[in-house]
Order: sequence, then C-alpha cells, then structure tokens
Amino acid sequence: MKKGLCLLLACMMLVLCACGKTEDHKEAYRRQGIQALDEGNYDAAIEAFIAALSESRGIIKPVDYDINFYLGYTYYLSGRYEDAVTIYDNILTLKPKETNAYYYRALSKLKLGDRTGAEEDFLKVTSADPKNYDTYIDIFFNMCEAGFEQDARAYLQATLEEAKAMSDYDKGRICYYLGEYSDARVYLEKGKDMTDPDTILMLGKTYEAINDYSYAASLYNTYLSDKGNNAAVYNQLGVCRMRMEDYPAALSAFESGLNLGDPLWQQDLMYNEAVAYEYLLDFETARTKMETYIAKYPKDEEAKREYEFLLTR
Repeated sequence: MKKGLCLLLACMMLVLCACGKTEDHKEAYRRQGIQALDEGNYDAAIEAFIAALSESRGIIKPVDYDINFYLGYTYYLSGRYEDAVTIYDNILTLKPKETNAYYYRALSKLKLGDRTGAEEDFLKVTSADPKNYDTYIDIFFNMCEAGFEQDARAYLQATLEEAKAMSDYDKGRICYYLGEYSDARVYLEKGKDMTDPDTILMLGKTYEAINDYSYAASLYNTYLSDKGNNAAVYNQLGVCRMRMEDYPAALSAFESGLNLGDPLWQQDLMYNEAVAYEYLLDFETARTKMETYIAKYPKDEEAKREYEFLLTR
C-alpha cells in the first residue's frame, strides 16, 4: 500500500510539474508575442502566439481566448485578413456573443471586399449596445477607408434617421462627419455645454469647417479660461491658429498642451509643435523637434518625409 501510494503521489507531482511548465511556457510566449506586436514585428508576434497556443495541449482555458484575440489582431494588422477571419470564426464558434470578435472580423471582411458580411457582423456589434454612437462613427470611418464611401454615408445617414433618443451632441457630430455643417452647428449649439470638452471640440471644428476660425478659436479659449487645462482643446486651438496663419499663437497652444503631459495627445502635439516652428521659419528648432519626435514615433512615415524636407532648409 505504501509503495502504491508513493508511486501515485510521484505521478501526480510529475503531472503538476508538467502542467506548471506548460503554463509558464505559454505565458512566456504570450508576453513575447505582445512585445513583438508592440514593436510592429508581426511575423515574430504571430510565431510567438501560435507557440503559446500549442502549449494548451487541447485544453482550452480563458487565457487561450486572449491569445487568439492577439493572434487575430496581429493577422489583421499584417494584412493577412483571411487568417484573421478564420481566427475570429473559431473564437465565435465557442463564444458567440463576443462583440469584439464580431467587430474585428467585420474589419477583416471589409478589407477582403466583403461588405455584406462585414455589415452583418457590425449589426451584431451595434445591437449589443445600440446607443453607443462612437461605434457607428468608427464603422463609418472604417467603411470609408475600405473604399465603401457611398455605403458608409448611407449607413451613417440611416443611423441618424432611425435613432429615436439620440442627443443633440450625437446628432451634431454625425451631421459633421456627413459634411452637413449647418445642421451640425444647429444641433451642437442646442446641446452646447461649455463644461464638456468633447462638445466644444466638435462645435469648434464645425465652425472651422465653415471657415469661421475666429469664433472657433474663441470657443476653445473660453473653455480653457473657464475650465482649465485640456490637451485636446489646446491641440485643436493650435491647429485653428495655424489655419489663421497666427503661428506664434499656434506654437503657444501646442506648448501649453505638451506641458500637461497627457499621453493620449503627446504625439499630435509634438508633431504640430515641430510644424509650427517650421512655419515660423525657425528651421533649426523644427529639425531638432522633428528628430525627437521620430525617435519616439519611428513608424510615422509622414514625419520622416517632413524631416527630409527640413534637412534641405
């Protein structure tokens, strides 16, 4: 009995150790894949995620769904849209209510030219949260990017007409993206809230679209005076001042935004700051700023072209 018990315990220990090593390997591959994805090395990321999944040994755990999402997203980013669709198909077979999988499968289908299939998936997404108009607008932009501009406009127009409890703000921004600036201004003025930066930004950009830059700038300045600092508003104020050819004021706005250290707006503000120096004909500072920007955001091809131009000044 004692020998049998010892043998059983030894076998159990071996199984536990093997399982532990498997999980350790899986997590190591997962982290390796995420790092490669962050660095834009998609081939290495795909290889790592597949290696992580191979450690599952046929036993599906919650982390495997996470790894599959990463794998599908990497396929999408690398242009392997058919592979991405296959991964999301597999996820949805086991988790048919995963809206993120429907969303990214729809994006992949759009890239493959399957507008009908994409719209079916998008409907699954919007039906799960019908009042989230950010999603409708994201779908509009993705359809436009995929070359379905006419269908995208019809889609957003239908969203505007069919919604029964849409706020003035949401109506206004949908009209803005449809290019219906007069209607957008009416809705946004009705729902204007000087304490809400999103509303002020949308209304300001609407006035910029009809070339009333002075009023747009006054909206941004009023918000900043009343409510304090906001990196997004400073950035848009700077863009507005650039369009007014008031480059010192534009530079001041970009610098004020940068001083806030908001990670969501650092990239835009850094780039715009460099461009402002260029328009001020301070090419030496513009080159230095653009060098710093490219070092931090090396994937920005437009910035690299701008830097090449600055080298000739």
